[in-house]
Amino acid sequence: MTIDVVKIFPPIGIARLGNSPNEFFIGPEKPGDHTPPSGGYKDSSCQIKRQAARFHIFGYEADVLKQEITMADAEIKWTVELANTKADWKVFDGIEPSDLSVRNEGESDRASLRITPGPRTLNGPNEKNTFGTGTFKGVPVPLGEIRTDAVGCLLVLGGFGKSGSPDDTPLDKNEFANNDGWYDDVSDGPVTASVRFKGTNEWIPAASAWVICGPPKFAPAIGNMITLYDTLRQVAVSKLGAVSLLPPERPSFSKDIYPLLIRAMNLKWVSEQGAVMHSVLQDVIKPPGPPGRRIFIFSKLRNPDTDPHELVTGKNMPKIHSDYFLNSEGHRITQPLTNIQYNILKQWKDNNFDIDGDVTPIAETEINPEGLTRAALESCVGGPFVPGIETSFMTRDNYPFIEPFRLDSNHLSPGDLTKQLAIPWQVDFFLCSYEDPNLWWPAQRPDQVITTSGGSLEDWARGIADVEGMVKNWHKLGFVVQKVEEYVETERCE
Repeated sequence: MTIDVVKIFPPIGIARLGNSPNEFFIGPEKPGDHTPPSGGYKDSSCQIKRQAARFHIFGYEADVLKQEITMADAEIKWTVELANTKADWKVFDGIEPSDLSVRNEGESDRASLRITPGPRTLNGPNEKNTFGTGTFKGVPVPLGEIRTDAVGCLLVLGGFGKSGSPDDTPLDKNEFANNDGWYDDVSDGPVTASVRFKGTNEWIPAASAWVICGPPKFAPAIGNMITLYDTLRQVAVSKLGAVSLLPPERPSFSKDIYPLLIRAMNLKWVSEQGAVMHSVLQDVIKPPGPPGRRIFIFSKLRNPDTDPHELVTGKNMPKIHSDYFLNSEGHRITQPLTNIQYNILKQWKDNNFDIDGDVTPIAETEINPEGLTRAALESCVGGPFVPGIETSFMTRDNYPFIEPFRLDSNHLSPGDLTKQLAIPWQVDFFLCSYEDPNLWWPAQRPDQVITTSGGSLEDWARGIADVEGMVKNWHKLGFVVQKVEEYVETERCE
């Protein structure tokens, strides 16, 4: 067998912060598998376990997948470089302004604002290295570590959720994105590898990947209406011509339609506003559903081809804010679904879809390249990017890809995927809860939750009174997990 190309998967991996000093778990690797880690998302001291991003290498011959490559097949060298450059980037003021000032504009030593510990390399199994040499204005800010497992896969773990100000600059209680003088330990950067097969002398470089080390997802099993997978799938089709990623002419209810409906319905477990969508959708979740109701639901969707600055009356689903603005009045409008999502639901409305066996998707059992890609990105926010949770609008609108979901690392620098995000991230988490009339990101940061089975909704961030309280107490908040037919808050620390 001849392998002529090797690639790292997932092409974008997602690690998440946690303050547990010793315990971590591996993030989702199979679509639909939301099994909580053994012992839960927190350790015995009620500290959040970090989520590791695990990277695999797969070999191809003439674009045909052959096998996963491990230490049994070859020597593997991994290199990762993480950085946080938020404090040295432009202020966030929406996705359109181009003439923006920089954060910390009065700081002449711009390099002191960038947390850049440099690259780290691992050369064999069961190795470890840390990103502990980065600083912010002279203050050490560790960004995490990398490890290899026994078979040579790479694990990337991010920071411990530490945010602060070396000069004790007060946080602006009304500023959700741009707090000068502050840092956090969110990061991102390229993941590269080379392999040398046994019995050969040649090192083969793998198609590189990228890793994002972002905030925890506090409702891990509940999906966003627009995931980062949906957004980058649309980018791949629109900009790269990846027609293979388009759904079939007759969409599958279980694979294409049900996931969209259930995401909207499940928002009721993390937001009282989600109950509105649940009541509208509950009689169509079992196909085919009343034709009149399907038509009514589709009539509420904003067409993504509509001018982004046009206020369209009555198009108020999904009930999430947009990262577009109305020029005349400055109001946010409803974020439209992607073209692919919209067209799937148009086929559903027209009764042009297949009802295939069990209408609910079955979780995959094997790890494979496509599944690794989906599992990582489906856990992330794909919009609105105001400025975002895991990454910003620039990943969608500006950054180049060499193939679907795989960024062109030759035109990016470590820190580029997170530099536009809120600083510190906990402030955005506190301020950006439900805002009439739409939602923000309740699957990442719940608005309301039930605390006991059959109970009523309570404020998820109850007990945290201000932005300083979120910086200090974010790790005490609860995770929403499935218990039979409900999603209930667990592991909250008073």
